[in-house]
Amino acid sequence: MDVAEIDVHDDDVVRRFWEAGKEADEYGRPYATFWPLQSATVAFRAANNSTEQHPLAVLEDGEVLGTNQVMLPVLDNTHAAYMEILVRPAARRRGVGSALLGAGLELARARSRSTVMIEVSMPLAGPSEGRDFLERRGFTTGIVERHRVLDLPLDQDRLDALAASAAPHHADYRLETVGDVVPDEYLDGYCALQSAFNDEAPTGDLDVEPEAWDADRVRQTEARFRQQGRHISSTVAFAPDGSMVALTDMSTSQSQPSIGLQGATLVLREHRGHRLGLACKVANLRRFQAAFPSVRAVHSWNAEENGPMVAINDTLGFRAVERLVEMQRRL
Repeated sequence: MDVAEIDVHDDDVVRRFWEAGKEADEYGRPYATFWPLQSATVAFRAANNSTEQHPLAVLEDGEVLGTNQVMLPVLDNTHAAYMEILVRPAARRRGVGSALLGAGLELARARSRSTVMIEVSMPLAGPSEGRDFLERRGFTTGIVERHRVLDLPLDQDRLDALAASAAPHHADYRLETVGDVVPDEYLDGYCALQSAFNDEAPTGDLDVEPEAWDADRVRQTEARFRQQGRHISSTVAFAPDGSMVALTDMSTSQSQPSIGLQGATLVLREHRGHRLGLACKVANLRRFQAAFPSVRAVHSWNAEENGPMVAINDTLGFRAVERLVEMQRRL
């Protein structure tokens, strides 16, 4: 069974690659959030100073049976390879997944990567074929997350009450909400928080290092998001000394206007206990649902061991719909 990297500049090939992945990802998963075709096309073609993209596919008579999107970080975590293996339901149990994984591992070894990580979505209870598939091939669980969904819009009175309950605890802090572009004066603090995420947030047993964020990476990411039709709403918190100490963001896209995605949320360790996580999320939700009224659900993923963040999401009304298991294998 042949596996080949697709021609990312061929619109038809990219569309068929995306369609196969979408069919496989959404099979039996009512809360799947597979990325739009526009986002995939831009990601494969746009200049990206942080990650190499290698979309691999198994084809049979012109039909894409399965895909493996291999992502190789180049600014940080250069020991790692991230993969997403998706096989169409009708093509399963024919060796397609094994062929895609084998090709991905071969590429990782050729690029001197020592750890491979793959995410598997699975039901809240019961077995998972994807997890079993990887365990049989030497992968172990790095961390388990819960996929949660929040229905929008939230009642403004409820948001007001939550904000009021948190306000006395962070009276000396200042919150600011920004849109698609991080202001120049916020860049240093924003980059510092993004770089701190893998150190400050739970990562379980995953073999990950802090990410390297600078102004160039932020601006290239923003440019790529504009090409993808993706919009961001971020809320940050500043300590009394003016340093940025908390961050949360949400996004949506023109191609999927009813879906919102909760991104990173982080409060630096020494500033926890002031309900900044709740305050930032409430402020961001208020701005987000006003700016994007078509969004009907926000999807969030939190490590099960991240008790404070899970508690915040429970308070806001998120409900659990799936588990996400991040598997890894050291080569």
